[in-house]
Amino acid sequence: MSNRTKLRTLKQLNLSRANVSLAIVKEYKVDRISHYDLKYVPIEDKLERRLRNIVTSQIERANTVEDYTYDCPEPEEDQVRGINYEETDFYRITEILAGLNPEEDVIADVEELVKAKAYIIILRNRDGIQVVGFKTLPENWKMKYSRGLIPLLFSDNSFKDLEEDNVFSISSFLDLFYFDETLFILSKKDFEKGLNFREGMINNADELFQEVTQLNLFKNIEILTSRVGNNQRYLRKIATIRNLGHFRNPSFITRLQQVCTDKGWNINFDNGQIVFDEETLDDILTLLQNKRLHSELTDEDFDVESAKPLL
Repeated sequence: MSNRTKLRTLKQLNLSRANVSLAIVKEYKVDRISHYDLKYVPIEDKLERRLRNIVTSQIERANTVEDYTYDCPEPEEDQVRGINYEETDFYRITEILAGLNPEEDVIADVEELVKAKAYIIILRNRDGIQVVGFKTLPENWKMKYSRGLIPLLFSDNSFKDLEEDNVFSISSFLDLFYFDETLFILSKKDFEKGLNFREGMINNADELFQEVTQLNLFKNIEILTSRVGNNQRYLRKIATIRNLGHFRNPSFITRLQQVCTDKGWNINFDNGQIVFDEETLDDILTLLQNKRLHSELTDEDFDVESAKPLL
């Protein structure tokens, strides 16, 4: 089933009577690998209704869906980006969630709340979980009322919805919602932060560097690896290059060299190897992403941030 069909199916669901739960997500790392711990937070009926409305309003707002890619822009106001949850850390969160009991696996005290990285709003029917909303918390989410936030008072081990009190806050917005093994992303930036995409992109870059070394494709590759480091902008470029895979095609590299010569682009080659230097590095990455495009209308060449092929 396509993401478009899934979104249409989701929007047709009647969630007005869904049971609502709130849980916090804590994260810890072992050997740079993220692990997660979830605990439910008891909530009052009034807050339950408001949390349901947060999720349903975000679903109602989403009218179009396009696939998530490393180089895609932030979604427009009525748009979401779709990605299979198994490609993200969210599948680990759902595995843990499946084994929890909302009545028993609850937080012990406020200290557990303070350690949370994110929270999830879970909507269920009699068959189980239907939809999950996910929101990354700010670095310090112990704050007073501010615009766009619903203040919550934690008392007697239960969250109470009180406009005039302070303590903890739940946002009126979500980073994403989960349905039928798909994440529908509302905020690309917060999604990547909340589900550790930077670490994934770093690993992805290391794997590309190993692959191009085996292919003997680049000369002065240390200039590239030094520039990339853990810089998210460059990591995103590398991830796009690896995902497209044009560099693996000898015909593409041959054609690249010919076009660079014909166009007078100052890209150097040495016995079929692409030569990196500080001045041309960005141009080379643009070309390997296939983002230097020609306009048939104005006969000009352009570097673009995101390219979507015509079907």
